[in-house]
Amino acid sequence: MSSAKNLEYSIDRAVKHYSSLFVLPSHRKVALLTFLLCIIGGTLAVFPFTTSTSGMILALQFSLLFFSFSSISDVIIRQVFMKSDPIFNTRRCAALSAFSILLWFGFLLIGSLLAFFTGSWGLWIDLFSIGFVAVCILRLVVFSSTSFASYGKALGAALLQPILCLPPLFWTSYYMNYRLTYAEVAYFPLSIPIAILTVFVFIQSVDKVGMEAFQTPTVKILKAFLANWMEDLVAPVENLFESFGKRRTIDFSLLAFKAENKIKSLTVVSSFHPGPFKNVGSSLLPFMLQRSLEKKLNCVVAVPHGLYGHEFDLFSQNENQKVLTSVLESTEFTQFSPKATRLVRTQKGVASGSCQIFGDCAVFTLTLAPETTEDFPQEIGDMILKKASQLGLKHVIIINAHNSINDPFDTDKAVDPLKEVALEAMHRTSKFRPSPFKIGISKALPKEFSLEDGMGPGGISVLTIKVGNQTCAYITIDGNNMVSGLREKILGALKEVGVDEGEVLTTDTHAVNAVVLTDRGYHPLGEAISHEKLTDYIKCLTMKAIDNMMPASVAWFAGQVPDVGVIGESQIRELSNLADKALQQAKKSAVLLLTAVSLLFVGLLILL
Repeated sequence: MSSAKNLEYSIDRAVKHYSSLFVLPSHRKVALLTFLLCIIGGTLAVFPFTTSTSGMILALQFSLLFFSFSSISDVIIRQVFMKSDPIFNTRRCAALSAFSILLWFGFLLIGSLLAFFTGSWGLWIDLFSIGFVAVCILRLVVFSSTSFASYGKALGAALLQPILCLPPLFWTSYYMNYRLTYAEVAYFPLSIPIAILTVFVFIQSVDKVGMEAFQTPTVKILKAFLANWMEDLVAPVENLFESFGKRRTIDFSLLAFKAENKIKSLTVVSSFHPGPFKNVGSSLLPFMLQRSLEKKLNCVVAVPHGLYGHEFDLFSQNENQKVLTSVLESTEFTQFSPKATRLVRTQKGVASGSCQIFGDCAVFTLTLAPETTEDFPQEIGDMILKKASQLGLKHVIIINAHNSINDPFDTDKAVDPLKEVALEAMHRTSKFRPSPFKIGISKALPKEFSLEDGMGPGGISVLTIKVGNQTCAYITIDGNNMVSGLREKILGALKEVGVDEGEVLTTDTHAVNAVVLTDRGYHPLGEAISHEKLTDYIKCLTMKAIDNMMPASVAWFAGQVPDVGVIGESQIRELSNLADKALQQAKKSAVLLLTAVSLLFVGLLILL
């Protein structure tokens, strides 16, 4: 299995853990759910002992007291302990309390059944006590592993709710004429330090996984990712990436088309990878480049995907700015050529490549559509550059169309066919005599397509080029890949409006990643968006571009941005595998610790 394939596989596994996350209901719904849980659970837990009307009253009193004290604890936790914490807002504090009550009442119901059949109220007290410890451990784990608050505040937030929910026990015992022994009361303060120690050992065992891989505790890594997924905070996870990132040189190429004495269209292809997800690192960089260049040049800008993969994810907004600044400073084109060749496409098996020469610069597009087309290895680009130099071409721009996703991507099988089609397309194209050409451009930002649908903020841009009697079209869509078959539908529709050749390209933006709860963590174009609507948009834009064809000239620029921080392939792979490793370690530690602690607490109940 190749390095690229290994990396994609690791990332896919990590995404599946993200898709297991869930969205909490509103705070009002959480509060209502907690109230119903307390009423129903409390009634079932207490009423069997006194089946009279007074028993029902006692059950309701117990339930209402439990709900009231739990609600009070939520307010205190949020306003005192978690006031500045970015994760635990009022809704999440209430949701954790609801889960805590559900767990506690599970023990209470067991205690109720045991006490009902044995007639021993003491068994009910024992199960209440065990539930108290279970809730303390649950809350200690959650606050310790997800909150950014200090250890003391996390400890207070974790223990306040279970401690404040002890008065309903005392009230109910008093009503039942059951006097709690000193030992039964002492169990609660004695169990707290044991619960704290248990969670400490558990967290330490899980933290070792992150320390071995990154010299960073696993919990710190988890907090950084949760802060981004839950609250869109960028700094924690980018600071994490920066701590173990690498420095690389980022290459970029610009292809500018001028008509009527001004630049009308600009294509940017770079070696950075737009990842890793959402608003982190270079995920939004294609759109950032597009927006900045369009503002400066007042033209339509396309930023299709280059060859590099996740190993070239930039790790912070500061690194993005380096690339942005360098590209923006490189737009003073001087040597324009008025000639281009026809676009030539070649195919071998599933591999398809096109080549078109503008002046002394060759532009390639590569795809495996309708098979999966993901990131390609750089060796393909190295081979193309070497052969292009032998043909006298000054520069080469290589675009990974990134326009089909279906089954898992096998890089090994794709490399040789892609090299062959690229070489053949370049060889055939070089035999054509360059001719004057015309261009047409158009762009749209469809309001009905969102990030959740798989459409990035850059929208759709169309560049049509007419050389002789051939009209070709380059369609660039701000998205992360497309469902298999959609590319063929679009190209088929374009033939109906006079397009002879063309390609559909995506930017591979990762702004759409980690915004929906699916197996992939995002929707490729066409999975959530209607194929017909998208095809109609592109068809209309292409017709508009063809209708506005004008004579043009072309210029290119190749630049580099040195010392740019990237996350790196090995770090991306380790991060992607960390979730699995940490989860396995957590399971092992939980089984061992909870078995030992359960025996300890049961023994403590017996001794007391």
